[in-house]
Amino acid sequence: MKARSQAGIVAVLILLGGYVIADAVDIAPGVLTAADKPLEPRAYPEVASYEVIDADVPQNDSGQKLSAERIEQIAQALASDPRNTGSTSFVVRDLDGNVVYDMSGSTGRLPASSIKILTASAALYELGPTATLPTTTVLSGDRLFLVGGGDIYLSPEEGDSDSIVGHAGLADLADQTAEDLAERGTSSVVLTVDSSAFAGADYHENVQGTDRVFIMPMRPIAVDGGALDGTYVANPDIYAAEVFAELLTERGITVTSVTTGSAPEITDDNTSGVVYSAPVRELVDYMLTMSDNSLAEVLGHLVAAERGLVPDFDGSARGVYESLVEQGFSTTGVTISDTAGLSVDNRVTGLLLTEVLTHAGSCSGCEIASVPHGLPISGFNGTLASRFEGLTSEGLVRAKTGTLIKANSLSGYFTTGEGETLAFSILIDDIESGTTGIVRPAMDEAIDLLVTGGEENAG
Repeated sequence: MKARSQAGIVAVLILLGGYVIADAVDIAPGVLTAADKPLEPRAYPEVASYEVIDADVPQNDSGQKLSAERIEQIAQALASDPRNTGSTSFVVRDLDGNVVYDMSGSTGRLPASSIKILTASAALYELGPTATLPTTTVLSGDRLFLVGGGDIYLSPEEGDSDSIVGHAGLADLADQTAEDLAERGTSSVVLTVDSSAFAGADYHENVQGTDRVFIMPMRPIAVDGGALDGTYVANPDIYAAEVFAELLTERGITVTSVTTGSAPEITDDNTSGVVYSAPVRELVDYMLTMSDNSLAEVLGHLVAAERGLVPDFDGSARGVYESLVEQGFSTTGVTISDTAGLSVDNRVTGLLLTEVLTHAGSCSGCEIASVPHGLPISGFNGTLASRFEGLTSEGLVRAKTGTLIKANSLSGYFTTGEGETLAFSILIDDIESGTTGIVRPAMDEAIDLLVTGGEENAG
């Protein structure tokens, strides 16, 4: 029902001509989960079975050689392809970080959701891959505070420890809280939801009108990603509190009202209950695979807070940028406006994206080593589930998609016929409105030629 409802909204948006192209490549979180194909030996999501240092990518054993000259031919052909109406950057690096090919790699282009690779790097580096996000209840007199810590995928029921979405459950928190209140002799409370972990506006200033259907109002607590029947609720934190109030009532606690406010300092003495999200590395995994805009901005806001910045949209963008600098990446020509990729003011270079990807794909036990595992696999899952089908490279590419009305991008990894893993980034912006649907297969075919060593796919 949720997927069908969002599909209907998408159809309306296409007719209305929203800024963000409303296709399955970069849509709201979770839509494609039910349609994902099984992948052997690793299916997605597989949240409990990979380590932080897991940076494996699919392997190609065809034996076809890929030369630098052939990469240039393929890149030039894509740039001049009549389906490509925009300006193109095309960068390929080996996992030692050496630039194998560079077409306009230092030019800042509109990245769309490829910017989520940078968000992922900052979140893993700043927060730590094993960190979890708490949702806490705090009692002060007859007031019970529900304190959001960044988990927007709370289950309205019991949590599922084997899942990323719904890892923590409000029913479990209600069990803990009701038991604690009973022990304290408290049977009636005013429930106050505390969203003070985030500051500022609900939406980025560049996300206006119908484009807001692609991201929830920014709050540090929500149920099911802030969506109800396929539509984001106006106040996801208050909705979460209302769900929690019902759960408390079922457990014998009277909730006289639901309000908003700031909790006192959390201590062991005043804590009534706490549940935790999946680890950050798994949240990043989901964010990359499903191109989850809301989760990307939540992670950005948390990065801002971790770096001592105001946890709003400006702080989020600044925090990710500063983190990239601290990690030693080159940010020349880069402007980060938002961390989800919806803002048309973002500018990112192919050199930066491939630099991050090569480090993540080659480092041993570094914080960002799980990034490759989070990228969708061609023709199998996430936002690449319906791409590369019938091509030789199906299953042999991991990449982050990006789609706006004026931009299309694809950044990730492929393996050559000789078994070498290479990182790539294709950024195309200034494309003619309405042509994203034909630019995308041209990009896929170009990557397919890289995988096959330049041999045309025979079907």
